[in-house]
Amino acid sequence: MMFGMQKSSKSLKIMKKVYILLIALLPFIPVHSQKTSPRFSYSIGSWDAQIVSFDHLYPTYLADPLGIRLEVSIQHMLYSDMDFEDQINKGGGYLGNYMINPGVRASFLKFSPKSNPKLGISFDLGVTIPLIMRASNNDLIDVDGIYYFAIAAKPTEWLSLRFSKHHISTHIGDEFSYGDVSSPIDFDPNITQLPVRDDFFVSAAARPLWFLHNPQWDILQVYGDFGFFLPGGDFMGTRKNKPYYEAYFNFQGGAELEYYFKNRFFGGFYSAVNVSAYQMNAYAPNISVTGGYIFPQERNSRRLRIGFNYYNGRSLSNQFYNRKEKFIAFIVGFDI
Repeated sequence: MMFGMQKSSKSLKIMKKVYILLIALLPFIPVHSQKTSPRFSYSIGSWDAQIVSFDHLYPTYLADPLGIRLEVSIQHMLYSDMDFEDQINKGGGYLGNYMINPGVRASFLKFSPKSNPKLGISFDLGVTIPLIMRASNNDLIDVDGIYYFAIAAKPTEWLSLRFSKHHISTHIGDEFSYGDVSSPIDFDPNITQLPVRDDFFVSAAARPLWFLHNPQWDILQVYGDFGFFLPGGDFMGTRKNKPYYEAYFNFQGGAELEYYFKNRFFGGFYSAVNVSAYQMNAYAPNISVTGGYIFPQERNSRRLRIGFNYYNGRSLSNQFYNRKEKFIAFIVGFDI
């Protein structure tokens, strides 16, 4: 029996070493994937066409808390309009607000000139399903469905353009206490709220330091979105703008800095700020600031990010868009 226990302990040690090795190798997967030959591509004269591409002509906003990415955010709430019986705004510390942001983003029918594969035009699709959770007696609070269709273009290396239709809706409500019940519940009594938005976006991103013609200092990107609701219908049905049908507009802008080490396998550091405002929130600013380590050294593509985020604005849960929250968070994300 003692021999069996020793054998089991030895097996556990071996498995532990295997897990550590796998974790250590994970960061090199995106490095390798960047160099993998693209599939489903063919030539059309002086252009190359790619049916499915995960290298994007339009960038992923690093500080956009609702951008398309695979991400886990562990948040320390500094302030929240949602009490959840956790005493966060009454002097009690709280750590345990989790957000899992699974998603995918792909370019279909991407066309690029053979003379410069970084330029071209593409038809994009993005889908993400943020899961908002809180510990300490509360579990899943909200599931948002977010997706968009877009036409993206990159006419020159310093400018990216995009026109998109964006949809967001809430599929599970909150778990507030209700009436005389002092424990959370698993449904939203006010089920009629469930906000839905069908917006159009005109977007542009530029790299102003590109004109220095020194790749080492081409580290700044600025961008802006103009979003608007257009009443009517399309092939996806009637467009919604609930609960405030007259709140047509929203805006978003930001800036990003990326500094890379000389050895491309080492990646680099990043910092970014994102500011958004919605007419349905009386254009109150929502501020997101993030920074950390990022690799590999490929912009607008699949990259791993590890860092910290500060957010102060409307709730990231679409169910509670009219409630404020402020937090700092540790994040691990894989930009899609």
